[in-house]
Amino acid sequence: MKHLITFIFVASLLVLGFIALNYIWHWVPIDYTGIVKVFISVLVVIFIGTGLAMVFSAGYSRKKQQQDVGKKD
Repeated sequence: MKHLITFIFVASLLVLGFIALNYIWHWVPIDYTGIVKVFISVLVVIFIGTGLAMVFSAGYSRKKQQQDVGKKD
């Protein structure tokens, strides 16, 4: 599951990067109205969601057997 989330994160990052660079340099003529705005919004939500999923997944993946270094009881 972690690999799938990472793949979706990287893929959405690459697509959003291409869209941003295309907006600046006009490589491919795209009309940025209507359905394209919805598509870009969905990509941004997927990008943010998968990024947060990776952050929280890393935060909760700590093994229970690890010692708390420097922890005072």
